[in-house]
Amino acid sequence: MDAAKKAAQAGGGKVYGWYLTMGQYDAVLISEFPTDEAAAKFTLASGALGNIATETLKAFTESEYRKIVSSLP
Repeated sequence: MDAAKKAAQAGGGKVYGWYLTMGQYDAVLISEFPTDEAAAKFTLASGALGNIATETLKAFTESEYRKIVSSLP
């Protein structure tokens, strides 16, 4: 976890939380990066270590959601 936090920081990102989960996924990492490209680089580098598989989800804040919805016809 410490190495992941350092790697995220080196890529301009921040890890906000890590949760051990039960069910389909073993863990959830909540992070933020300045760009999608920086997030992809972090994810690909982490996956290349061979001990994790990743699934990335992009989340929108409530205000971002409202902006998107308000632009619909």
